[in-house]
Amino acid sequence: MRSTTILTLLSISSIGVLAIPAEYKPNNADPVKLKQKRAAAISVPGQPLTKVPVTWQTVGPNPTLGTIRSPVGTATFPVYTLPTTTPPVYTLPTTTPGYGYSTPPTTLTSKTSATKSTSSSSSTYTPVVGANSTCANRLKIEVLQKTDPDQFNMLLLAWQKVQTDPDSNPFGHYQLAGIHGAPYVPWQMGPGSYDYSRGYCTHGSALFTTWHRPYLLALEQALFNAAIAIANTFTGTAQTQYLAAANRLRLPYWDWAAPDTQSYLPAITMVTTVTVTKPDSFGNPVSAVINNPLFAYNFLSSSSVAPLGSPFSSHLSTRRYPDAGWNDHSASASSSMQSGFAARVSSTYNAFLSTSYNLFSNRIEGVHDGVHGATGGGGDMSMVSVSAFDPIFWLHHCNVDRIMAMFQATQPSYWVTPASAVGTFARPVPPNTIDDTTSELYPFRRADGSWYKSSHLTPVSTIWGMKYGYAEVPCSYQTKTPTDLDTFTTTQINMLYAPGRPSTPGTSLDWNVRLLIDQAEIAGGFDIYVYGVNPPNPYTNPYGQGFIGSLSSMSMGATDQYKQSRIRFVDISLNSYLQSYGVYSSDPYTITSYLTKNLYYTIIANGQPCYFQDLQTAKIGVYSRNVYDTGKIDSLPYYTSDNYYYLNVTQGVPGGIKSVQDITYPVKVDGSREIPWAENNSTGIQS
Repeated sequence: MRSTTILTLLSISSIGVLAIPAEYKPNNADPVKLKQKRAAAISVPGQPLTKVPVTWQTVGPNPTLGTIRSPVGTATFPVYTLPTTTPPVYTLPTTTPGYGYSTPPTTLTSKTSATKSTSSSSSTYTPVVGANSTCANRLKIEVLQKTDPDQFNMLLLAWQKVQTDPDSNPFGHYQLAGIHGAPYVPWQMGPGSYDYSRGYCTHGSALFTTWHRPYLLALEQALFNAAIAIANTFTGTAQTQYLAAANRLRLPYWDWAAPDTQSYLPAITMVTTVTVTKPDSFGNPVSAVINNPLFAYNFLSSSSVAPLGSPFSSHLSTRRYPDAGWNDHSASASSSMQSGFAARVSSTYNAFLSTSYNLFSNRIEGVHDGVHGATGGGGDMSMVSVSAFDPIFWLHHCNVDRIMAMFQATQPSYWVTPASAVGTFARPVPPNTIDDTTSELYPFRRADGSWYKSSHLTPVSTIWGMKYGYAEVPCSYQTKTPTDLDTFTTTQINMLYAPGRPSTPGTSLDWNVRLLIDQAEIAGGFDIYVYGVNPPNPYTNPYGQGFIGSLSSMSMGATDQYKQSRIRFVDISLNSYLQSYGVYSSDPYTITSYLTKNLYYTIIANGQPCYFQDLQTAKIGVYSRNVYDTGKIDSLPYYTSDNYYYLNVTQGVPGGIKSVQDITYPVKVDGSREIPWAENNSTGIQS
């Protein structure tokens, strides 16, 4: 079987020569140049790197399962097991750099000292409570602009005010965005044992979705208060008009999975200036042109950007797809987003079918990561440390919160279950620490002064207590039963994200490709891209011809910084791709034969190509599962089988799974194995 993988090399060091089989060479690759490069998958400055391959032992058919029935008939399942003593994949130093600093590293002290003096102490704090008003729905940004121009006007004025607040204001844009990552200083917290290598955000954690809920609420509170203050400076009937608009002001969202907008960036986020109605010195409404606060954030001074790291410390504005002159190319971001729309909407819909909350959270985080990568293009949205400075970050995450609320409404019995903890700025975690519903969501305090926890965010009706809802989980349902809400929200999900689903009951095969990797194996940020045709220029245009989807892992801020070891995965739906090429069939052999010939993938790390065979934890596998659909608009489909992995599709290529254990019990960088998800059992078959 010919390789279906596009392989390239990350030039980190030149320690030896790598012989590259001809079938693994990219199109038009120079074999001489390729041989001169060698990738070191992980290294720690000043520490030796020991690389020991995992050895596998074939023990024959599964003694328990024996012969397995599969969609393609009967197949014998070859099981691969590890020896009793598993040699480690990598030997790492006992102490990982960047873990558990109680004081800022020397290299950061000079950068953070000025900002630290502006941070609020724990004795004086403002709780995060959202809008001081009655419950109002958050609206899709395009809907808000079209149907409620007064509220949209107040949003622009309020966001401009928040963006121009001094850096010392805890509820100004600078400090609110800085909670997520850089400049790595406490927010409304006193002295403590902080990890100055990362921000407060909980990426790769069971708390990913729940932590961002009070985070969004903090900005919504700032915008609401600013809007009320501005509205009060109008006089006469204009004051009444704009006070009413300010009272219903809520943070809008960007629905990147909506069929009507096809994942394109909202047009309002791509223009540099906007026309607003603002009060003059006498309180009379006048028209004015202002810098668009939804396009970019303009830092107040060079000292504001100094702690942000290269290249961001040299520029006073956020950018998407910046060129060498730091000019914005949001149109490129919009095009990249649209190219992944088909798989994005399918993956979003499939997330609602998850059989546990943690699995849902992982899946929607994978979709979320892809949006960051496609929108950033090397700009602010590409980096965890600075992404929240770009205003589109908040529209993006508001949509993630909306999808979370919709899942809560339709699956009220599912919630966060204990999982391995991920360290944050305020919570450096030792090994074997657990995240659960009682874990504090630092640095956000409730009205009574206690820390937010995930337990405070369930059931979904708690969002109405925070004075907001969504069209799919509306404030008007506060007096309805949970069953009524479930029926309503389910109907909205089907209408929005599955417009072509069958109207009659039946079972079909749901096809996906799963990518996974231990995020600690590569420093900085990286993306694994999947294509349905041989892409002509995957390294200069990764979202170009044939792009289906990706696994994105954003850089924490520096290209030499490693993340905490954790298996990350993404399921990319293949259904739309197969349908578009006319090969969607009930016969798995037809589909797997097509995928074997036409599925391509590659990995790019920190803007450079990287080799799969140099990565011990990067895996790719194709699977299908039976899904039953009632055909009813008020019910969701559900899975009626395990995941069937078609080993022959990827078995002969680097990174391709050779056994189901590669997916269900994957290897981490330290050689240990992890069971990262609770879902249906998986089986492997040869087709």
